[in-house]
Amino acid sequence: MKFLRQINRSSYLFSGITVLIVLAVIYGGSLWQLLQYSQFSQWKVLFENRYLWQVIRFSFYQAGLSAILALFFGLLVARALFYLEFRGKNLLLKLFSLTYVLPALVAIFGIIGIYGFNGWINQMLRHFQLQLPDIYGLSGILLAHLFFNIPLSAKVLHQRLSQLPVSQFKLAAQLNLQNWHFFRWVELPFIRPVCFSLFGLIFLLCFTSFTIVLTLGGGPKYTTLEVAIYQAITFDFDIETAALLAILQFVFCFILFTINSRFARYQQAKCEYQEQWCLPLNKKQRYWHCSVLLVAILFIAMPLLETIIAGLTARQFWQQLLQPELWQAVMFSLLLAPTSAVLSLGLSIALLLTTRQLYWREQRKVSQLLLNIGTIILAVPTLVLATGLFLLLGEITADTILLFLLVALCNALVAMPFVLQLLTPAFYTNMLNYQRLCLSLNLRGWQRWQIIEKTTLIRPLRAAFALAAAISLGDFTAIALFGNDSFTSLPLLLYRQLGHYQSDGAAVTAMILLLFYFVIFLFTEQNDEHN
Repeated sequence: MKFLRQINRSSYLFSGITVLIVLAVIYGGSLWQLLQYSQFSQWKVLFENRYLWQVIRFSFYQAGLSAILALFFGLLVARALFYLEFRGKNLLLKLFSLTYVLPALVAIFGIIGIYGFNGWINQMLRHFQLQLPDIYGLSGILLAHLFFNIPLSAKVLHQRLSQLPVSQFKLAAQLNLQNWHFFRWVELPFIRPVCFSLFGLIFLLCFTSFTIVLTLGGGPKYTTLEVAIYQAITFDFDIETAALLAILQFVFCFILFTINSRFARYQQAKCEYQEQWCLPLNKKQRYWHCSVLLVAILFIAMPLLETIIAGLTARQFWQQLLQPELWQAVMFSLLLAPTSAVLSLGLSIALLLTTRQLYWREQRKVSQLLLNIGTIILAVPTLVLATGLFLLLGEITADTILLFLLVALCNALVAMPFVLQLLTPAFYTNMLNYQRLCLSLNLRGWQRWQIIEKTTLIRPLRAAFALAAAISLGDFTAIALFGNDSFTSLPLLLYRQLGHYQSDGAAVTAMILLLFYFVIFLFTEQNDEHN
C-alpha cells in the first residue's frame, strides 16, 4: 500500500517524463546517427577546407547583420505604434503576428516580384536609367530576414513599451526630457533587457535560416551551414561530410541557445491595465512616426499584395489551378498541418501538466529546466534533426505513410517552443488559482477539465493549435529531405516551380498557400471575438 501511495503522489511526473523520453529517443537517435556516419579522422581535413570557413563566416555575418537591422527598424516601428493612436492598430499587430509564421517561400515569391530584376520597383527605375542591386545574394537574404523579423521585433518591443510606468512620463515632463534625451534616460534602460534577448532570438533564427538562403543565396559565396548540409546530401550525396557539418551546426546552435537563455533571464513587468499617458507629440514627431509606420506597412504588405495579384493574373489560371500535382500538394499539406498541430499540442500539454505541478510544489528550478528542454528544437535545428532521421531511413524501407509521420513529427517539434510560450501562462495561472479548490473537491482528469480548466484554457488552446498548424503548413525544411514525387506539399511544390522557372504555376501555388494563412488568421480572429 505504501508503494501504491508513492506512485499516486508522483503520478503527475508520468506525462512529463514520457515527453522527455520521446524527445530523448528522437533527438538522441538522430544525433547518434550523425555520429555513426561521422568519420572523425576527416575533421582535420574538413577544418583545413577554406570553403568551410567561408560558410561559417557568412553564417555568422548574415545572422548578425540581419539581427542588428531587424532590431533597429523594429524599434522605430514599435515607437511609432506606441505613440500614435489610430483605428486598426490591434488588427495591424495581429497581422504582424501572422507575418512571422508565413511560409518563407511565399514571402520570397513576393519579394522577387517587388525587388527582382523584373519587379515593380525596377520597372519604375528603368525609366530613370536606374536599377536595384541583384536580389540574389546578401541583399535578398537581408530583405527576406527583415520581412519576417521586423514585425517580430516591433511587436515584442511595443509590448514592452506599453508596460512603461505612467510615473516615468510624468517625471520626464517635469524635467523637460524630450526627443533623444527622453529615449536615452527613460525608454532605453527599460527596453534594454528585452533587446538583448530579442537580438539573441533573431540571431538564432537567422543563423538557422534555410529556405531563404537556399532560394536567394545565389551561389557558393552566400551559403550557410544549413544549406551546405542540404547540398552535401542532395547534390553530392556525401553523407560523411553532411553528418560532420550537421554536428558542427548543432554545436554552434547549442552554444548560441545557451548564451541567449542566460541573457534572457530578466524580470518582466506585470502586464496589467494602466492609464495610457505619454508625452504629447509635436508636428515633426508625428510626421516622423507616421512616415515610419507607412514605410513599414508598405514593406510588409507589398510582397503579400504582389503574391495575390500574380496568382490572379497568371496565364492559363484555370489550367494551372487544376493541375493534379497542385491538388496532391494541397491534400498532403492539409493533412500535415492538423496532424502536426495535434502532436505539438499533445507533447506540450503533457509536459506542462508536469512542470506546473513542480512549480506548485516549489520545485521551480526543475520546472524551468523541463520547460527549457521542451524548447530544445531552438538548439537543435530542424535540418540537423531531419538529417539524422534521413540517415536512419537509409537502413529502413520507407513508404509514404512513414515519410508523412516523420515530416509531421519534425513540424510538430518546430512548433513546440511557440506552443509552450502560448500555453504556459494559462496553465500556470490555472494551477495557482484553482489547485486548492480542485484538491478540496477531489477533481481530477476529465472532471477537472470540464468544470475548472475548460473555461480558461480553450482560447489559448485554439490559438496554439492555429499557430502550430500555420507553422506546419509552411515549413519546408523537413519536406525538402523526405519529399518525393508521390509525397509533396505546397512549399515543396512552390520551390520546385521556382527552380524550374514555372512562374505562372508558382504564382498560383503561392497565392493558394497565402490564402490558407488568411483563413487561419480569420479563424483565430473569429474565436477572439466570440471569447
